[in-house]
Formats: sequence, C-alpha cells, structure tokens
Amino acid sequence: MPYTKRMGFTLVEVLTVIAIIALLAMLILGLAGNAQKKAARSKAEAEVGQLESFVTDYRLQYGQVPGTVDGSEDGEDLKIALENANHSLTNFTDPWGQDYHYFKSSKVTFYLWSLGGDLSNPPTNRAVWIGNPKP
Repeated sequence: MPYTKRMGFTLVEVLTVIAIIALLAMLILGLAGNAQKKAARSKAEAEVGQLESFVTDYRLQYGQVPGTVDGSEDGEDLKIALENANHSLTNFTDPWGQDYHYFKSSKVTFYLWSLGGDLSNPPTNRAVWIGNPKP
C-alpha cells in the first residue's frame, strides 16, 4: 500500500492551537480588567484633588468652606458652590457611580473622599477609600 501525504491538521494539533489562543485571550482580558480598575482609581484621585483645590480656593475667597452647618455630611452645599462657579465637576459622582463624600467639620476644615469602589453596605473597607475621609 503506497503512502499518501494528507493535507490538513490532526485533531490534536487543532485543539492545542485553540487551547493556546484561549489562554492568551484570558491573560489579555485579565490585564485589561486591571487597567480599567487602575484608570478608575486614578480618575477618582484626580477629581478628589480638583475638588480639594476648589474648596481651598473657596475658603481663601470667602473665609469659610462651602456648607451652612458645621458637622454636616451633606454635599449639596458643595454641589451648589461648584455649579455657581461653573466648575467642570458639577456632577459630583465618582467613577463607580457614587457621590463623593464631603464633610464640613468647622468654618475652615473639611473632609472630602470617595469610597473607591467599596460598594458594601455600610462601606467598611477604608483601605480602598480615596482622599481625606472623616475620622
């Protein structure tokens, strides 16, 4: 019986190539997920920095930080001040869809932070919070 050369790949070869492609795809998708998390955290850090600069400038201009009641954790006064100044961060929402937290502790001191993706209720993972959280 003469030997004839067959064209094509064996089943083992095809399955090996598919397995290698699947492993590479999982690796790339895993890295993309980490990059998205880092990007969201960097965006929140930048926005908290912008908001802190705004509140500091507001304090220098008006002699107090935005807010009507000392000890208030309501960010509405800061939102109104941002809107009145036509600031770019008037939506006051972090990359995870939650409002930034603002606490006026006195006429000149404030705390401003994001929960940094801590979606537990109540939020407890202070290690991921971004900014200067209320003690």
